[in-house]
Amino acid sequence: MKDRLYDASQFVFSLVETAMANSITFSGEENLNKKLPTLFVANHFTRMETFLLPYVLYKKLDFQVRSLADHSIFEGVLGEYLSAVGTVSTEDKGRNEKILGDLLTGRTSWMIYPEGSMIKSKKVLLSKDTFLIEDETGLHDIFTGAAVVALESEILKTKYLALQNNCDIESIQEFKEKYLLGDEENISYYNTHIVPVNISYTPISKGANPLAEFAYKYIDDISDDLNEEIDIESNLLLNSQFHIHFSKAIDVKAYLLKSKRELQRLGIDTDDANLIEKIKVPFINLMMDEVYKNILITFEHVFALSLEYLEDRSFTLDELKRRIYLISRELKKSATYHVSKDLHANIYTLLNDEPYKLFDDVLSLSISENILESMEKNIYRVNVENFKNEYTFNTIRVKNILRVLINETIILEELHRTIKSQIQKDLALVNKEVFYTIYNRDKKEFKYDYNKFYSVFDSKPKDVGEPFILYDEKNSIGCVISHGYKSGPKEIAPLAHYLFEQGINIYAVRLKGHGTMPEDLRDVTYKDWYDSFDVGYAALRGVSKKLYFCGFSTGGLLALLKASNVHDTVDGIICINSALSLQDIRVKYIVPTLNILNNFLSMFNADMETYESEPEHPDINYKKHYLTSIGELKELIDVVNERLKYVTEPTFIIQGDKDPIVNPQSADLIYDSIASLKKEKYILKSNKHVVILEEDIRENFFEKIASFIKD
Repeated sequence: MKDRLYDASQFVFSLVETAMANSITFSGEENLNKKLPTLFVANHFTRMETFLLPYVLYKKLDFQVRSLADHSIFEGVLGEYLSAVGTVSTEDKGRNEKILGDLLTGRTSWMIYPEGSMIKSKKVLLSKDTFLIEDETGLHDIFTGAAVVALESEILKTKYLALQNNCDIESIQEFKEKYLLGDEENISYYNTHIVPVNISYTPISKGANPLAEFAYKYIDDISDDLNEEIDIESNLLLNSQFHIHFSKAIDVKAYLLKSKRELQRLGIDTDDANLIEKIKVPFINLMMDEVYKNILITFEHVFALSLEYLEDRSFTLDELKRRIYLISRELKKSATYHVSKDLHANIYTLLNDEPYKLFDDVLSLSISENILESMEKNIYRVNVENFKNEYTFNTIRVKNILRVLINETIILEELHRTIKSQIQKDLALVNKEVFYTIYNRDKKEFKYDYNKFYSVFDSKPKDVGEPFILYDEKNSIGCVISHGYKSGPKEIAPLAHYLFEQGINIYAVRLKGHGTMPEDLRDVTYKDWYDSFDVGYAALRGVSKKLYFCGFSTGGLLALLKASNVHDTVDGIICINSALSLQDIRVKYIVPTLNILNNFLSMFNADMETYESEPEHPDINYKKHYLTSIGELKELIDVVNERLKYVTEPTFIIQGDKDPIVNPQSADLIYDSIASLKKEKYILKSNKHVVILEEDIRENFFEKIASFIKD
C-alpha cells in the first residue's frame, strides 16, 4: 500500500478527525510489531469500522492496514474512496489471493471482521467452546475465513521455500502471479501473526446532531435501516469515546505446528486440507475469545447489569449508586477485566449527591426508553418486560441500548457473578462496606502522599495528617469534620473525640496537600480540598440518619460550600473561625513583615514563591507555604461568598473575639449572608485562632456544638 493512498484519507476524514480529536484511546500497543506480517481480527458493531479503523491505526500508530469490507458499501463516492485506500470487497473474487500475497511478503497487514457483518445487538454466546453470534439471519457460528487465510499463509510459505529449494522456476513464477508478488519480492522471514482487536464505545447514544442533519440533507430515500445507522453512528463519532485494545499476538506457525503434532498423536490425517479443516474452528475461537474478553467494561455496562439483577425490586437512586460504587471497586481489585478509567478510584464522587454526568445520562436514557419507572419521590422500579425486549436486529440499538450492552457481556461470567452478588447484598451491609472502602482508600492516598514528600528532618508524625474515623454502628448521627489551612486532622481531634463520646460518628478529613510537607500543597487547588471534604460526606452519608458538617477556619468554608450544593441530606453546619474575605485574614498569618492589605495583595505580583510565618502550633501546622496556595484560598473565599445565599440548613457560627488570624466581623458576614431560617452566632472570649486546641475554653463551646447537633 502506497503512503499516498493513506494520505488521501486525511482530506476525506478531516471533519471526523476534528470531532474525534481526543476521543480515541489505545491499550496493548506494545503487542504491535511492524516487522511481522499481521492479520488483525476485530469485533464489528458499526459500518464505519471497516474504513475508520485502518485509518485510525495509520494516523495514530503509523501502522498501515488494509481492510476487508462488506460489498454493500462499495457504492458511489464511498466505494471509490475504499478502493483507493486498498479496502477489498467481500465479493472480490481475488480477495484471498490479495490478502495472502500481503501476508506472505509482509508488505501490508490486514484487518478482518470474522463476525462477517455488523452485530448491532452485540449478542455473543458460547456453546460447547464455540462462539455464536446473532445478526439479521439469526444465531450462527463465527466465520472461519480469517483462520483459514492465516493458516494458509504459513502453509504456502513452506511450499514456496520447497519450490525454491527444488529450483522450480516455472512453479515459482506461477506462485508469484497467483498471489500478486512482484518479480523482486521475497517471502517474509517472519511468521504470520494474529492480533485480536476489541473496539469499545462509550457511551452509545442517539438523537439529533450536526453530522446526522448533514446526512439527512444530502441523502435521498433513507430506509429505516439506514436511518438507524445514521442516528447511532453519527452520535458515536461525535459524542463517544473509542477504546481499541490489542491483545498479545498469536504466532500462526507455532499454533499450526502444535496442532499438527496433537492430531498426529491421535492418528488423524494431517495433509494440508484436512489439517486446516480440523483446526480452523478452534483457532477462530481462540482469536475471538481474546477479542470478546477484552471488552472495555464501562460505567454503562455496570449500570445496565445492575438493573438486570435488581429485576422488579423497588430501589432508591442512592442505593443504586452505592452498589455501583462497590462493584467498581471489586472490578478494579480483581483485575480480571479491562476496566474503563470511569470506574477507577475517583468514582466515590458518584455518592456526593451532586450532578454526575455518567450516571445522570444513563439514568435519563433508561427512563426515556421506559426501562425505569418512577414509583414515588426518588423510588424506582425496573420495567422488566421493556428491559428484556430485544426488538429487532435493526432497531435494538435505537430502542434498547442498555440491552445491547448486556448482550456484549453475556460470556463474561465472573463479571455477572460480581454484579449479581453486590445487587443481592443487604443494603445495610452495602452502606457499611462503602463507608470502610472509602475510608481505606483515603488512608491509602495519605500514605502515598506522605511517603512521596517524606523528609527525615522536616516531616511530622503520621498521626498529624492522617484522616481518621470514630465510628460505632449503633450511632445514627454522623459529622464530617475538617481542619484548616496549613494544618491536618490532628488539629480537630479533641472536638472529634468529644462529639464521638456524645454518640456522634466522626469522619475527620484530610484536605489534599495537608499533613505531609508544604511542597505537597504547592500544586493543589481549592477544588481538591472540596473533593477531600466530599470523601467524608460520601462515606458517612449512607451510615447516618442525620448528617452534620463541621469545619474549622478553611474547613468551615468548605462545610458551607458543600451545604450550598446539597439539600435534604445535611441537617446542620458548624463553622469555627472562618474568614469570608482576604481582608479579614490578619496579614501576619501569611508574612509577619507585612501589615497592611495593599502589601498583602502585592505579593501576587512579587517574585517570591514561598513565604514563612510562625504558626500557633508548629507541631501541626506548616511554617512555609506557597503563593499559589494563598491564591487558591482566595478563590475558595470568593466562591463561598457567591454560594452563601443557597445555604438553608441550620447553622452554628463560632468566632473568637480576639482571633489573631481572622477578623471577628467575618462571623457577622456569614450570619447575614446565609439563607438559613435557624442560625446562631456564638462569640468566644479568646485571643487564639486554633481554639479547638485550647483546653481552658474549648469545653464550653464543645458542649454547645453537641447541643446544636442533638437539638
